[in-house]
Amino acid sequence: MPDWIPYSPWALLLKASWQGAVIIVLVLAALYVLGRRLTPRWRCALWLLVVLRLAMPWTVPSALSLFNLLNLAGTSDAVAGLSASAGATQSLVLPPSGPALAGHAAESSAAAPSFGARLSWLPLAWAAGALALGLGLGAAHWRLMRQVTPRRLLIDSRVLNLLEDCKQLMGVRVPVALVETAAVDGPCLFGFVRPRILLPAGFTRDFSLDEVRFVLLHELGHIKRRDIPLGWLMAWLQILHWFNPLVWLAFSRMRLERELACDAMALSHAQEQDHKPYGRTMVKLLEHFGDAPLAPSLAGIVEDKQQMKERLLMIAHFRKSNRGFALAASLFIVLGLLTLTDAQLGCQSSAPPTTGEKAAPPPTQTQAAIPRIVSTSPAAGAKEVDPRLAQITVTFDQVMGDGMSWVGGGPEFPLLRQDQKAQWRDKRTCVLPVKLEAGHYYRVGINSTSYQNFASRRGVPALPSAIYFTTRGAGAELNARLLVPQVASFDPANGARDVSAAVTELRVTFNVPMGDGCSWCTVGENGADFPKGREGKGVYWTDDKKTCALPVALNPGMTYRLSLNAPEYKNFQSDAGVPLEPVSYTFKTSGEEKSPQESL
Repeated sequence: MPDWIPYSPWALLLKASWQGAVIIVLVLAALYVLGRRLTPRWRCALWLLVVLRLAMPWTVPSALSLFNLLNLAGTSDAVAGLSASAGATQSLVLPPSGPALAGHAAESSAAAPSFGARLSWLPLAWAAGALALGLGLGAAHWRLMRQVTPRRLLIDSRVLNLLEDCKQLMGVRVPVALVETAAVDGPCLFGFVRPRILLPAGFTRDFSLDEVRFVLLHELGHIKRRDIPLGWLMAWLQILHWFNPLVWLAFSRMRLERELACDAMALSHAQEQDHKPYGRTMVKLLEHFGDAPLAPSLAGIVEDKQQMKERLLMIAHFRKSNRGFALAASLFIVLGLLTLTDAQLGCQSSAPPTTGEKAAPPPTQTQAAIPRIVSTSPAAGAKEVDPRLAQITVTFDQVMGDGMSWVGGGPEFPLLRQDQKAQWRDKRTCVLPVKLEAGHYYRVGINSTSYQNFASRRGVPALPSAIYFTTRGAGAELNARLLVPQVASFDPANGARDVSAAVTELRVTFNVPMGDGCSWCTVGENGADFPKGREGKGVYWTDDKKTCALPVALNPGMTYRLSLNAPEYKNFQSDAGVPLEPVSYTFKTSGEEKSPQESL
C-alpha cells in the first residue's frame, strides 16, 4: 500500500470529511458568484464533486491539488493513529494560537484541566450516531415500503395513456407504475428497480390532466437522472459523515438543486406556452401538500416549501439553451482537479514521477534556522526504561514557539495523564506527561508531514522525528524493534562504475523488515542526476518487506546520485517505525557521456 494511504479507516473517514468540507465551501462560493449563469443541471453537477470525495476512501497525490497549499496531506501519524480499535490512540497537536486541529488533539494550554483524556470515545460516539441515523432512515424506508407495496396500481386508462406519452417524450424505457396512496403528502418517485410514481389519494380527481402531465414529466425526470440510486448513496454518506454539519447543508442544497434540474428537464420537453401553467401547478401543489418525507428511496416534487420561491423564479426565467456550457464544464474540471486529488509528499515515495523530475524542494528556510533536537528523555532507542517515568521531554537548540505536535497512534503511543497537561518547561524544553506500562514498546512522534507546531519563535518547524523505546520487562522481540534499519545491499552496487543502461530497476535490501513507505530522494539543486522513472511502473516492495525496487529508465554515460531518506523525508522506516539514517547511493552507467541537459 502506498505511504500516502493512511492505514486506519477512522483516519480515512476524517480525511474525507474535512476535505469534503473544503469542497462544499468552494461549491457554495461558486454557486453564489455565478448564480443563474449556470444551468440547474450544472449547478446540481457541481455537488457531485462533494459526493465523489466523500465516497472515495483515498485520492491520488497531484501537484495540482488544492491541499498542497493547506499542508494537510492527511497522512500524518496523528491522523492515522486515531483508530477505531478498543485501545484507541492519543495524539497531542497544539498550535500556538490554542485550539487543536481537526479534533485530533487537545485544548490549548489555557484550557483546563488536561488534554490527556483517552480518545477511544470518538469512534464509539461516531458509531452510535451512525447507527441511530441508519436505523432512522431504514425505518422510514421500511414503513413506506410496507404501506406502498400492497396498494393496487392505478388503472385509469386516461392517466396511464398520459404516462406512456410522457415516457416516450422523456425517453424513459423502464416500466413505471402509478399508485395512489395516503402514505405520501405529495407526488413522489419511489424505488429504482421497479419505480412507482406515488400520488396522494384523490390526486387524479383533484388535478387536471395537464397538471398531472407536468407532475409526471417532473417525476420521470428523476428516473432519467437516476436520482433514487444517487439518493441512496447520499444517505449512506450522510450516515458515515453525520458529525459534519457541512455535509448536511450540502445534501440539503443538493436535493434542492435536484428538483430545479428536474423542473428544467420537464420544461425542456414541454412547449414554451406550458411554462406558466407548469409554475401554477407547482403553486397548487404547494397549497395542497406538505414536504416530502426524508427517505433515501423517495424523490418528491415538493421537497421544501421554503425553497419553492427559487424554483418558481427558475421556471419563470427558463429558456431552452446551452448557456454557460463552457464556463460550467471548465469550472467542473478545474474544481475536480483541485479537490479530488491529494497533496504530494516532498520526496519520491511509493509512486515516483515517471518523468524523473526532481521531487519537491526542502523548506525554504536556511538549514541553520531549522530547530534541531538536542536531547530527548528517554533517548531514542533506549531499553529498560523505568515504567514509572511520568514525563517524556524533548529539548531543542533554540528558543521555540508555544505550539507543539506530539504525534502518534495505537498502542505504541503512551497514555496521557489526566491530572497534568503538556507544557513547555522553558523556551527550549517541552514536557509530555504520560503513563507507561512495563514490558512495552513505545513510539512518540515529534512533528510530522502534516502537523508541525514544534516550531521556532520565527515559525520555522522542526524536522519530523520520533522517540522510540522499550520499558523494563520487554523481551527480546520487543527490543529488536528498536534496531535502526541498515542497508544490506544495493543492486546495482553503490559506487559501481560500469552499470548497464539496460538496467530497469534499482533495488535496495535492508537487514530488517520495513514498513510500506519509502523516500527515494534527489541530491543537489536541480535533480538532473536522479534517474527517470519508467512510465506506468511504480515503486514496490518484495513480499518479505526487505527489498524495495524503483523502476528506472537509465541513459548511458551518466552518473546518478540518489539518497535513501533525507533530513526532511524519512519514509524508509522499519516495520516498527524506526527511520533509516539517510544513505547516499551513487553509480555510473557505461557508454558515451551525456550532459544533464541532453539526458532530460
